Amino acid sequence: MRNRFFNQYGTATEQNVLEDLIIESLKIYGINGYYLPRTHVNLDLLFKEDASMKFDDALEIEMYLKTYDGYMGQNDFISKFGLQIDESLTFSISQKRFTQILQPKLMTEYSYNLKLEDGDLLRQELDFDQDYTGYIRPKEGDLIWFPFTKDLFEVKFVENIETLFQLGKLYTYELRCDKYEYSSNNLDTEIDAVDQLETDYSQATSNLAKAMLEDGDLLLAEDGGYIMEEANMVEEQDDSAQNDYIQSRINDDDILDFSEKNPFSEVRAW
Repeated sequence: MRNRFFNQYGTATEQNVLEDLIIESLKIYGINGYYLPRTHVNLDLLFKEDASMKFDDALEIEMYLKTYDGYMGQNDFISKFGLQIDESLTFSISQKRFTQILQPKLMTEYSYNLKLEDGDLLRQELDFDQDYTGYIRPKEGDLIWFPFTKDLFEVKFVENIETLFQLGKLYTYELRCDKYEYSSNNLDTEIDAVDQLETDYSQATSNLAKAMLEDGDLLLAEDGGYIMEEANMVEEQDDSAQNDYIQSRINDDDILDFSEKNPFSEVRAW
């Protein structure tokens, strides 16, 4: 039985000191990244899937890059599905700082909360598009904007027991992330480099210019749908395709002769 006169795992003051040291280390040795919570637009309650998610907030937070020596995963390789890019990173963030950015309060530059005389915390006026009071930890499916490579990474797994109970408390989250495969999701984060990804790569028709009258009214079809401008129609194009070249060779050189009954062998026709 341990000595009951010594408490090494339940002293709040020592836990707070260690947590402040961890936050200070993250601010010194870490980088400034952005956490992008996802918002469901049309969630399928049966399969728990949503093909039309949007990301309309970007929360800046300091994070430590644990895989500093390069990408993890298989990197670039050829599979039966073509070229696959499997690049993953692992970030470490403070649990206290994550709660603070989602439920902002007035703080000093050293991340200490400002309090009123009665002990209540001074809350900062929220300017988020969504309410994140229900967030208790980072969620799988949210995004991380990594400014060094200007890439988005999707959170695949959140490890909340990164270091096992130093002084009886957990202080950090470990975010294991894979490079995000963009699928025409709505990006409205007010970060130019992030929002530009939607402009450059989105195939959603909602981003195309719609035909309008001079007074600004939209032209509608009989079924109530929008009329897209012809110059903005999206056509899928493969830079490596040789369709036009092969078609020209077929027409010019008569590679295929459709008068042959059997082009693979010489057999007598009955």
